[in-house]
Amino acid sequence: MLKVVLTFFKAGLRHFGVILRMIKKCLFLCTFLVLVMAAKSQSIPKWKMRDVVKSYSGKNDTTYVVNFWATFCKPCIEEIPDFLRIVEKYKSKKVKLLLVSLDLPAFYPAKIASFAKKNNYNTHIAWLNETDADVFCPMIDAKWSGAIPATIIVNNKTGYKKFTEDQISAADFEKYLNEAISGSDMNKFIAPMNDAVAIYDNPEDTAHVKREYVTFKSNDSSVYSIAGGRVSTVVKIDHMKVVIIEKDKLFYTYSNLGSTLIKKGDEIKPNQLIGYAAFDLDKYKPTVELYISTGEEYMVLTKDNFIARKEKRLSDHSIDSNDPQ
Repeated sequence: MLKVVLTFFKAGLRHFGVILRMIKKCLFLCTFLVLVMAAKSQSIPKWKMRDVVKSYSGKNDTTYVVNFWATFCKPCIEEIPDFLRIVEKYKSKKVKLLLVSLDLPAFYPAKIASFAKKNNYNTHIAWLNETDADVFCPMIDAKWSGAIPATIIVNNKTGYKKFTEDQISAADFEKYLNEAISGSDMNKFIAPMNDAVAIYDNPEDTAHVKREYVTFKSNDSSVYSIAGGRVSTVVKIDHMKVVIIEKDKLFYTYSNLGSTLIKKGDEIKPNQLIGYAAFDLDKYKPTVELYISTGEEYMVLTKDNFIARKEKRLSDHSIDSNDPQ
């Protein structure tokens, strides 16, 4: 009887050892899975807004799409699948998409990562580690209130930049991508002044709000149209004149003219002489400020949008020799 009991006891110990090893393996596997999930969650970087700006400031021909979203934002969640699908369609044309989460800190990183995985957000994702919208919003666009969804599309080679503080339809998004990609033809102009120095804010200077115009300074005060169209406005403001020429729903504004050779309603040809620039505030050189807008928003311009004008004159055109209109 004792022999039977001992035999049963030994068998029980062997089974217990097997069960114990199985438990240890399960614990190891669970720990491994937790570590893997944690590692995947941590793969979403924590960025400051300067990191976001730097991500699309490369001097190349890539079209960057940066979308600001959150897991609780319904219109954000509605537009992101279209963005992913269309960016995949255009991947051969160097289009990159970055999703920047504005979720609360409690959502970072696990809940954001889980949400992105569940919805197949197979693109670059970052979490914005910022709290002061008055500081970080103007770094993207001066008009951004902080509302989401918000999207900025940039191509630094073509000079294209478009910011939208609203949900974007699939059709509009694809249109904007095509504009950004082909912008080398759309947004390249001959400078409005001869041998002009173009002055503009550095796109990588995140400490200041970017100006949405370019200032040209030249020894020659002659000002030429960079595009044809109809003159919609000629107005005098203090000592200077402002001329606006409309073409294909774009408005070309020339500011700081001392005198003009055109009037409202005139049809203007590209590279036509339209007037003469006044001097800058320091009385140093004739200066003109150029804006291009759709009527709702301004195009951000840099010197890369302009080809130097080299029409040499024997002497400077003095603004005093022209009768102002």
